[in-house]
Parts: sequence; structure tokens; C-alpha cells
Amino acid sequence: MISLEDAKLALHITDPARDTEVQMYLMQAIAGVTQYLGAQLATTPPELLDAGTLKVLGNLYEHRGDDAAENHDEKIWEGLSLLLMRSRDPAVA
Repeated sequence: MISLEDAKLALHITDPARDTEVQMYLMQAIAGVTQYLGAQLATTPPELLDAGTLKVLGNLYEHRGDDAAENHDEKIWEGLSLLLMRSRDPAVA
């Protein structure tokens, strides 16, 4: 799993004042990827799991509600699907 330090590195954040915010988005990203994979979470390679988590984290952090006119959620889940589709069992998820 992604540590807070790795999440901040991926987001190019050095300010410790943002730790709570980054941690919140990291937990949301982990929850989203975990839910997406469902039963296949245990068999997903850690590298793909981390890559998917960072992809969702970046989207959550970059689009914090200040650009509601754009549909970024649809795009991020489409990208996540392409990244993790080999690890996902459509009959289960």
C-alpha cells in the first residue's frame, strides 16, 4: 500500500501542513480501488494496485470540487478500468 510520504511524493507536495488532506484523499483512493477490485484484490499484483491507487489519488487531489463542470470521475474510472481490467473478475465485481 501507498504510504503518506509516497503519496506526497507522487503529488509533488512538500508542505507538512497538507498531510491531513493528502491522507484523507489517500484513504479515499485506497477504498475506491479496493471496492473496484472486490474479490480480486488478493490476486492483483501490488505494483498495479499501487499504480491504480496513485491514479485515483491524483484525480481526487487535483479535482477537489472546484471544477464541477468537468466530468473527471468518469475519466478516472475509465483509466482505472484499463489499468486493472486483467485483475478484475467481472462476474464478481
